[in-house]
Amino acid sequence: MGHSRVLFFLAALSAAALGAAAAAAGDPERKPGEATVTVSAEAQPVEVTRTPAPVRIVEAEELARLGSRTLAELLEVLQPGALMASGGTGASASAFLNGTLSRNVVVLLDGLRLNDPTAVSPDLGTLSLIGIARVELVLGPASVLYGSDAIGGVIALTSLGRGTEGFQGQAGLKLGTDGLLGGTAQVQLSGPRTWLAAGAEALKQDNGFPGDAFRQAGGFLRLGTKLGATELTAFYRNAGQTASVPFTTTGYPAQRAYQPGRETRARQESWGASLRWPLASGLVLENTLQALSGNTSDPNGPLRQQTDRTFRRLEDQLTLHWTPSKDFRLSGRLEGREDTSHARNYYDPSTFAAVRYRGEGRDLAGALEARWTLAPGLDWVAGLRRDAGRRDLARVDTGQRSRAGSAEAGTWRSGINWVLGPELRLYASAGQGFRMPNTTEFALNAQAEGQDAKTYPIAPERSRTLQLGATGLLAGHWEYRLEAQRTRVSDLLAYVYDTSFAFPALFTSHYANQGAIRAQSLEGALGWRGGSEVAWGWELILRSQETRDLDHNQEGQRFGQRNTAIVRHPFFTGAIRGFLQARSWRADLRFDRVGSRYDIQDTTYQVISTRRPYQDLSLGLSHEPLKHLTLALRGEQLLQPRQSVQDWLSGRYDRDGNAALVYGFPAPGPRWTLAATWRW
Repeated sequence: MGHSRVLFFLAALSAAALGAAAAAAGDPERKPGEATVTVSAEAQPVEVTRTPAPVRIVEAEELARLGSRTLAELLEVLQPGALMASGGTGASASAFLNGTLSRNVVVLLDGLRLNDPTAVSPDLGTLSLIGIARVELVLGPASVLYGSDAIGGVIALTSLGRGTEGFQGQAGLKLGTDGLLGGTAQVQLSGPRTWLAAGAEALKQDNGFPGDAFRQAGGFLRLGTKLGATELTAFYRNAGQTASVPFTTTGYPAQRAYQPGRETRARQESWGASLRWPLASGLVLENTLQALSGNTSDPNGPLRQQTDRTFRRLEDQLTLHWTPSKDFRLSGRLEGREDTSHARNYYDPSTFAAVRYRGEGRDLAGALEARWTLAPGLDWVAGLRRDAGRRDLARVDTGQRSRAGSAEAGTWRSGINWVLGPELRLYASAGQGFRMPNTTEFALNAQAEGQDAKTYPIAPERSRTLQLGATGLLAGHWEYRLEAQRTRVSDLLAYVYDTSFAFPALFTSHYANQGAIRAQSLEGALGWRGGSEVAWGWELILRSQETRDLDHNQEGQRFGQRNTAIVRHPFFTGAIRGFLQARSWRADLRFDRVGSRYDIQDTTYQVISTRRPYQDLSLGLSHEPLKHLTLALRGEQLLQPRQSVQDWLSGRYDRDGNAALVYGFPAPGPRWTLAATWRW
């Protein structure tokens, strides 16, 4: 059966299930998940202390307190040192989880992928948090559950859902330095059987440089009902932003140029429906059908010239959960996905060889995951998955079609988790991951093949990972964790520049599977919480990691002077957080120290060492003067120097570690925000 027919079969099954659900018998309502439960680490929700994987969770209350505008800003708090942003709010930002690559992470919204098939890696700086009630970061291989790209981990967003019965909501206003002005509103209406959640937001802010502006707007709507024990949900979400990208280079040899007319525009829209249907005692069917579309305009000149990338996706995820006893459960999943996208070589989009392509990607996957409680506190989890995919390209100008590539990948994951008591939990897991080449990578190779009539085949990247960890709670106040991870990624996709110097130029730069890296990390954390009328606590996080080029493993080369896959991985990261809360007042402090790392010099494009660390200090103070009103004052980037355009052009702060997280892209200076939120 072809992929398209399978996808339509899944969609038809969704419709049939929705119709049959109306006659389902009534079962008692499920209890809502607690804050200690993860919904993304395994196929079914499970307590965080019972899954063999590192998981970080941010709930709605903390999301509101942090005030993060994008997913990139939130990840800076969630996993210090893992986020590399090329400038201020809204700038391109990538996640490097435990030393893996920026393209080795999957972003999920309610269990379905948000990754853009035309982008090499997800840009977290373009993802809004409008309508998001919970964020989970699951570290380590997750391809068994989520397929391609999930080598380093997944970032799972959960939308605002059903609230307590009745009508509640909130409205907020933000004011701040650098021209910050924003507003947000959301409501929840819940009855015995039906519920509604809706909201919208808009925000604008400058990043401290002339013409360097950020604009963001979005909205969402979710509707749900219960037919007996069956839960039906329909959803819609639309979010977009515009961000200036004024920092660039021009000429040969390259020199810095400040062009405030350069900007990136991004928007994503999704809609669909989901079903949860208890078929029998211990047997539950879940199905989600989603249509997702996106448009990204990359800067291609000083006067707002753009190179557009667009995509549309239809995806269906069908999962059957079987729980015959409290000690064993089994989940089977079938996924179908069809992507249609338009892309071209965005490295050199203005060259005569840059042909625009229409890409079609079809993927089909089946997965099986089992959880077995071997003894009280001792759990074993294992999963298998098989993916098959193909990519077709059609030239927009001629309509000529070609099979760009096809591949199959099998992955597995197994782990054991042992809770000896509140004081000690041990876990160990091992697994595989993979990454399928995307439309843009295939389009670049098709362009090269059209120039010199050679073939440039590419295959999926592969990975193997081992994780070990220990966590615990001592004396009711002390919390600790120690986590180690080692990942080997082989068949790396490398961008190979055209060095033929042919005349006229051939523009045969392409992607090729070349080399391997090994990423390993060790992270320890220690924290204390206590108090009654005055509560306070602190947490210290230390992480050491390295990403080593296995093809140049000689002295002086072992960290990859010839391989850019090793850049932007801090060798050492430290962070300390503290809070103090007394009745209606709360104060927060966060200090991050992101150590030295390799990066790419923005004018010579050589791999260099930053040598000095990047340090960041944030402060927060909130107060509830009235029962439903919260006022919050936040200071961010308090250690970053204020820079002028001339400072950047001259490189005055290039050796100041606090001036930039990514070399050549200045971090914004200190900024303050005052927010007021009214809840009812």
